[in-house]
This record gives sequence, structure tokens and C-alpha cells, in this order.
Amino acid sequence: MSAQSGRILAGGMLALAVALGLGRFAFTPILPVMQAEYGFDPQGSGWLAASNNVGYLIGALWAGALRTDAARHRLLGLGFALLVATLALMPATANMVAWNVLRLLAGIASAWIFVLASALVVPLLTAAGHARWSGLHFGGVGVGIILAGLVIGWAVNALGADAGWLVTAALALALSLLSWPSLSQAHSHAATPTAAAGTAAPSRFPMGLLAAAYFCEGLGYIVTGTFLVAVVRATPGLNAYANLSWVLVGLAALPSAAAWSFLAERHGHLPTLVAGHLVQAVGIALPALSGHPAAVLLGAVLYGGTFLGVVGMSLAFARTINPAGAARVMGLLTAVFGIGQIIGPVLAAWLAARGGWSPALLMAAGVVFLGAPLLLAGRARARREVERRLATG
Repeated sequence: MSAQSGRILAGGMLALAVALGLGRFAFTPILPVMQAEYGFDPQGSGWLAASNNVGYLIGALWAGALRTDAARHRLLGLGFALLVATLALMPATANMVAWNVLRLLAGIASAWIFVLASALVVPLLTAAGHARWSGLHFGGVGVGIILAGLVIGWAVNALGADAGWLVTAALALALSLLSWPSLSQAHSHAATPTAAAGTAAPSRFPMGLLAAAYFCEGLGYIVTGTFLVAVVRATPGLNAYANLSWVLVGLAALPSAAAWSFLAERHGHLPTLVAGHLVQAVGIALPALSGHPAAVLLGAVLYGGTFLGVVGMSLAFARTINPAGAARVMGLLTAVFGIGQIIGPVLAAWLAARGGWSPALLMAAGVVFLGAPLLLAGRARARREVERRLATG
């Protein structure tokens, strides 16, 4: 890999560490301490998570509508600044409405960074002949989660929730300043698409069933992504493993997008995607089925090792279904995934308030599991369509 491609990849990884690893998922280790210090219930935490995910949906659709690199660079820089500001302002108030507004704005900024950094980095890596390294770009989310589990988890436990938010803001600022120089010089128009990119034959797979499975992923994965540390802390005898569980999520996430992409190339997107849904469902369910430390930590690894992979494979599979309308397909999947992310934390918090965290986790695991039969039903329908066309000549 050339030095320029290496710099762009490093900038992209750091941007995604800021966007999701810190902008969204630092909330996970801070949440249980916030609840203890400020006295709000699981439903309050569910609404905070939902506000962030509403913002992410708004920001993703906003960023996806931009058409020039100049506009992308401006909004990307604004995204870094806005995200750092919203993180730093969380300790300035104890008002739940203000917190929800700040998490909404943080979600918008996170989406700007994630979408725009990816729109700059992935085409350039592909054009330079390094498409396989794109998985490491998305692994930057894992870098941020590891920092959240180690540094922010320590700060929260030692100094309290307010200090946790300030440390998160400081880390986000430092990583943003490291990321921005390379991304501000990246121009996607320099990437020349391959001749085959627009001529691939579309798949017969029904897009509606892929969208339904992707909705299930959005609704289910976000429950563990929001509440895992709170769940582990609430499990008798496991408090000491809470932050470790989140660090393991990040360590497993770091290589996961590249690993699942490799498997999809070898075995096909559909069977690999089905496997990802099934493995993730097991990982989400394990902490609900057993309070043994090994089960909880294994669940963290299975979850961390799949959620980025399922997202990446779903989007890649969608491009094979409708190569000519890739932008429209991405918009549809972003919307359904975002709606699932909004519903998931609220529904899980409602269940937790009535029956504890086990029903919430089992609900999330069941929803993610449902994605597998939906995908298999799509394969069966696609095969019937092919057979019908062959029979009618």
C-alpha cells in the first residue's frame, strides 16, 4: 500500500472511531453511572439512545444528498466540531430534555462524519487497488469502542459520569485533529470507477426482504450496543467485567468487517449474511441465558465480531441486487436501519422496566435471528422467479 493510501486509511479509521466509537458508543459505559448519579430509569436511557439514533438518521440522509467534494469537506469539518461540542456540553446540565437535544445533535454529527469520511475513503482505496483494506476503515469503529471501554470506562468509574463525558470530548477532539489533515485533502473525484461497476447483472433477490432483514439488524443490534455495560453491571457478581465486556466488543469489531467481507467473497453474500445474523443472535442472547462470566464475555465477542460485518455485507449485497440504482438502494437501507435503531432502545428499555434486562436481550436476539429466515425466504423466492422465467422462455 502506498503512503498516500495509508494516510487516507488511517484518517478514515480515526474518523469512524470518533463518529461511532466515541460519538455513539461512549454512551454505553457512561450510561449506568449516569443513571446511578442522576436517578433516571431505563426508559429515560432508552429515549436518550433513541434521540441519538433519530439524529443519526437525519444526518445520514442529509450527508447522502451532497454531490460535491467541497460540500462534503465543509460538512465533515462541521461534523467533527459539532460532535466534540455536544460531548463536552453533556456535563453542563442535568436536564433530560437538554440531554436529549444534545444526543440528537451528536447523532447528526456522527452520521455526517461516518457517511462523508466513508464516501471519501472507500472510493479512493478501491481506485488505488486496495478495496480489501476498506474493511479496516470500518474497523475504526472498533478502535473507538476499545478507547471507550478502557479510557472512558476508567474515568467514569474513578471520577463520575461528568468526567467521562469530558474525557470523551477530549479524545474525540484529539482523534479529529489527527484525522482531518488527510481527509481534508482527499477527493473522491480522483477515484476512477471500474468499467464493470455499472454493468453488473442485477440479482433476482427481492429487495423488500433484504430491507426487512436489515431493519431487524438495526433494531436488535442497537440494544446490546446501548445497554451491554448496564446489563453486565446489573448482573450479580459481574460488575468487575462490565468495562472488559465493552473492550472485547471493540477488539472483536476491529477486524470483523474485513473478515466477513473475505468470507462473503469466498462463500457468497447471502449464506455469509445468514451466518452473521445467527452468530450475532447467539451473542446477544448469551448474557440473558447465563450469568457466568465466560458466557457474558463470549457473548460480547460474538456480538462485536458480527455487527459491522452484517452491516457491510448487507450494503454490499444490496449493490448486487440493483447495481444501477446503488444510491437509491443505500438510501432505502439507511432509512429502514435507522428506524430500527430508533425503536430498539425504547422497546428494550420498556421491557427492562417491567421484567429486567433478560427479556430485552432475548427480544433483541429474536429480532436479529428473524433476519436469517427472511433472507432464506428471499433466496427461495429468487430461485422460483428464475425457474419461472426459464419455464416461460
